[in-house]
Amino acid sequence: MNITIANQLFDQGIFSELYKSGFINTKLFTYREIYLWVQAQMQTRGLTKNQAVLEAEVKFNKDERTIWRALNSFTTDTVMPPSH
Repeated sequence: MNITIANQLFDQGIFSELYKSGFINTKLFTYREIYLWVQAQMQTRGLTKNQAVLEAEVKFNKDERTIWRALNSFTTDTVMPPSH
């Protein structure tokens, strides 16, 4: 999922409504939070991705594989809607 689109859906409350309706679980919220936190550590503190992942393990009380899974769940590629 594109992180920009995910952030827009989150900001608009769409993810919350999908969660309340039972269409998604809390994993999406957790993975997004992990992704944003790791990116912030890399940008603000200059950590490498591996260093940020190791710190995220402790912060989020998740194993390293889960942190990587969260990071790989999102992309930063610009997705263009199909034109008709």
